[in-house]
Amino acid sequence: MTITQLHYALQLGKYQNFKRAAEVLSISQPGLSLQIQKLEDEIGIKLFNRSTTPLKVTKDGELFLIRAQELVSAARQLENFASALQEDFSGTLQIGIIPTLAPFLLPLFSKSIHDKHPDLQLVFKEQITEHVVRNVRNGDLDVGIISTPIDVYGIKHIPLFYERFYVYASKDDMRDIQEVRIEDINYNTLWLLDEGNCFRDQINDFCDLKTVREGKKFIYQSNSIDSLIRIVDNRGGYTILPELTTLSLSDYQEDFLKVFSGKPKAREISLIMTPNYDKARYINLLKDYITSNIPHHMLTKNDYEIVDPNIQMA
Repeated sequence: MTITQLHYALQLGKYQNFKRAAEVLSISQPGLSLQIQKLEDEIGIKLFNRSTTPLKVTKDGELFLIRAQELVSAARQLENFASALQEDFSGTLQIGIIPTLAPFLLPLFSKSIHDKHPDLQLVFKEQITEHVVRNVRNGDLDVGIISTPIDVYGIKHIPLFYERFYVYASKDDMRDIQEVRIEDINYNTLWLLDEGNCFRDQINDFCDLKTVREGKKFIYQSNSIDSLIRIVDNRGGYTILPELTTLSLSDYQEDFLKVFSGKPKAREISLIMTPNYDKARYINLLKDYITSNIPHHMLTKNDYEIVDPNIQMA
């Protein structure tokens, strides 16, 4: 068994197609097939079900490939060891970040880190939580920035800050109300992100939104919080915003922010990486720039009730 064979198996598991994986690996399709067969013969496990289209990773194969990724990542750590000892920061850091966070977090620190470390290339990729987690685990991303807590094999997280949830209402809704009770929310005038977004899942969790679309004649499916704010401004009703979003509101819009009554609810934002992650020095640099540019009160959990994003992955 070789690191190269493990790398080939991981790429085949990713693309689920011999031809596509061979093209990415720049080897022949028969050559890839031969190496995968040798690996399976040596370990005595069928990693792939070749009778399906696209081919599928077997259950034993899923467990094997998780461990294989750990070994491949460890080998990559050795390759990066020399560069990690250098005092300067150069090279590339691949970062996954959820869409409800990227437009509001990146402007806070991106210029300062670039000005200080111009030779460091930071590649930010907006992806939904499930894709960020999967791509960090398979090595396509060095680190992710998502809402946590998370309990997924092969992933660890380091909390960065905490965002309180606010209600944003139009000028004609909840005009004289400063604290909103969850049970008083009218779901028919509540605008939310599309299904499948972890922020939407968190709102579902503490609002118990099971019939939010019943009776609605105008349904807008969006992955943009900015779009929801504009919908509220123009069509009325209200939406729910995480705290960083509120920093970009105008003075006029800030008048329409409401808090939830009772114990404040918030989401935890963390860096995620594999347990034996490489580029530790670079990730620590990213962490320092984020935390030094976040409003100070957001760095502590306070008395917030942290809403679970319900990340369910094998």
